[in-house]
Amino acid sequence: MTALFPEDENESQVLKYVTFDPIHIDEVIRNAGLGISVVSGMLAMMELKGLVRQVGGMNYIRLREASAEYQTVVKV
Repeated sequence: MTALFPEDENESQVLKYVTFDPIHIDEVIRNAGLGISVVSGMLAMMELKGLVRQVGGMNYIRLREASAEYQTVVKV
């Protein structure tokens, strides 16, 4: 079973600001109030999970909805 929701508070904080519209990493850092290494690490991990994608120029978009209801995908 793979869960499609933030794994920790930092990931949740970063994902809160990455929407379906492109946002620059600097803006995510400012909005989230976290350090650049934390935000860039979280974005890299979320990109590997398929939650976000870099669309050029250090701008990111959300690929999947990770709502408060915590959607779950069951692999068969």
